[in-house]
Amino acid sequence: MDFHNLLENLNQQSFFSDLIIERGIEKESLRVTKDGYISKTGHPETLGSSYTNPSITTDFAESLIEVVTPTYTTVDELYENLTTIHFFINKNLKNGEMLWPLSMPPKIEDESDINIATYGKSNMAKLKHIYRKGLAIRYGKTMQCVSGIHYNFSVSDKTLKQLGYSSQNEKNKAYLNLIRNFKRLFWFVLIEFGNSPVVNKSFVAGRANDLDLLNEADLFKPYATSLRMSDIGYQSKAQKNLNFKYNDLDGFLSELRSAIVNPYPEFEDLGLKDINNEFQQISSGILQIENELYDCIRPKRAGKSGQRPYQLLKELGIQYVEVRGIDLNPDEVVGISKEHIRILDLLLIYCLITPSKKMTNKEKIAIEQQDINVIKYGRNPNLKVLFKNNEISISAARKELVKDLEQLASRFNDQDFMDAVKNIGDFKKNKFNHEISFHDYGIEKAKQNSKIIKSFANIDLESCEKEASDSLKEFDKINQEQAISFNDFIEKYNSKI
Repeated sequence: MDFHNLLENLNQQSFFSDLIIERGIEKESLRVTKDGYISKTGHPETLGSSYTNPSITTDFAESLIEVVTPTYTTVDELYENLTTIHFFINKNLKNGEMLWPLSMPPKIEDESDINIATYGKSNMAKLKHIYRKGLAIRYGKTMQCVSGIHYNFSVSDKTLKQLGYSSQNEKNKAYLNLIRNFKRLFWFVLIEFGNSPVVNKSFVAGRANDLDLLNEADLFKPYATSLRMSDIGYQSKAQKNLNFKYNDLDGFLSELRSAIVNPYPEFEDLGLKDINNEFQQISSGILQIENELYDCIRPKRAGKSGQRPYQLLKELGIQYVEVRGIDLNPDEVVGISKEHIRILDLLLIYCLITPSKKMTNKEKIAIEQQDINVIKYGRNPNLKVLFKNNEISISAARKELVKDLEQLASRFNDQDFMDAVKNIGDFKKNKFNHEISFHDYGIEKAKQNSKIIKSFANIDLESCEKEASDSLKEFDKINQEQAISFNDFIEKYNSKI
């Protein structure tokens, strides 16, 4: 069945009139000084506890703020929440600190100045800190300071039922179908959402790379989309050994468990404990825990603190997907535009409703190689990609996919989705300014964005202030609770997989 007929059938079944999308965003940004250097201060207390505040936490470093929105059924509400949290953060940054607007970090003078995030005295808080210590010894602190956006996406049970997916087992299949299709189309995400073709030299100090010299301070690739996603960015060579094809949930979980439980020689040699007999890794597998899996999309299930993602997926199944590989857009004060959020929604619905054959080893290898090519050369309109079983130029593939997304948007009962596709623009080209360094450009943008955010009017901060205040009380309460020894806790935690 061609795509037009597929849409016609779904329309007749009232799929589009009843469509409910649930989406949320997790967005990382470095806190930097007015000179653009990574802040050495702890997470601001006025933002609440990074351990218990549901909306504002930290990622790898104390300076790496992570904004977490609830899920919303409208794009406007999601964007409004994102804006409110950014306004609250900006209001509470001191000494001229700002949020760095780019995915690649500013100039890093000394990696040892990057402070790994801490979360308190409870066993779970210590576990979060040790996981980050493990990342530091495995990959270095610099690599962990890249920022991006994770897009959490699901559709309502009613919407899935209209597609013929009723039981949890069928829902798992639906989301795995989506994941496989998304991986086939990740080239599109890279060319539309990639914003990191330049890095400061300090980012690759002491590491082999194939980048070109842009100016005295910076390196680049002329046709790169997202160096953040490249082999010098947020990647792990060890994970190239993993075989995730997302054909069925049991297979995915079996591979995930094996990656955590089976020691990987390079990480085993680092040791679980340091010379002071303190934990520095949670496990010596390719992955310490489930969150270390660096794929462009992952199946997820929400749960309480302390529950393992593996357990949740095994017992309850897939609830939503987490889309990764989205760079921060420095021209958007919250890192992403409403139009781009709608493009993501359209792409993910497209992946959900389009038939999705099982992935073979051969296809998996081809997709991985294609992603490497698009990361480094995707702005070359003549680069070849696989689309609908044909190898065609990336610009032609984009044109065809945008036409499909236009057809899809026309079925939505919302003009904003049509406008989003119409405004997507021509095939993007990189523009490089040889005169201004990446670091100085970032400072300029950070100042501009900070000024724009501070100028927002009629923003009610009551919920942000209450969350921050409540999180500090909750944090104190957790820190006073008696717990089992950490050795016993980590043993128990590792036995749950």
